[in-house]
Amino acid sequence: MTTSFAPRAPRQRSWSTIAAGSRALAAGELIILSHLRRVVLVGSASAVTTEQMAFLIRHTTGFLQVALHERICDRLVLPEATPTVRTTSTLGHGQCVTVDAALGVTTGISGADRARTARILADPTAEPGDLTRPGHLVPVRVTPTEFRTRQTTASLALALTDATATQCSGAVFADLDGIADPTSVGDRPDAEILADRYGLTLLTAPDFEDNVR
Repeated sequence: MTTSFAPRAPRQRSWSTIAAGSRALAAGELIILSHLRRVVLVGSASAVTTEQMAFLIRHTTGFLQVALHERICDRLVLPEATPTVRTTSTLGHGQCVTVDAALGVTTGISGADRARTARILADPTAEPGDLTRPGHLVPVRVTPTEFRTRQTTASLALALTDATATQCSGAVFADLDGIADPTSVGDRPDAEILADRYGLTLLTAPDFEDNVR
């Protein structure tokens, strides 16, 4: 499991495919995923640590989401926020009312608080009363069709984490922040810089395999 994010000696990293990403997530690490022109940091919601959450906050836009199966959102009474556009191509597709953990948090916005909230969302024994609304994490509904066809970045992230955890389900993800241009979201060159710096696995979705450098 990743316990330290100390910078490592730089080396040129290659883009891996599904198997390598699943292995890294199973080992408790964060990965960088490129999918549908988005580059996101991804971790397992059931096992995310305070340090990992702080890393996510620091190196992404800070808009942290947790991909969950539709049935789990229904069980936890997490309704979808009213969308402007319902197409799966929109970044807000499937986003639900924001939540915090009901107990064991302070403001809800710290790395420790958001890590706890993510773990509760992924806990198969969690109940609706274990969460307060609104909060600082954004659950994202993934329908069975989206999950099966990997239509969205959230659905692919969820499929990857599901493959590593049989009891718990949920993927924390957020769009990478720009490094070369801090005023924009991150792209694949930014992802390579971050991966080189911290030893992260780079994962490209199947649709991008022909374009891997």
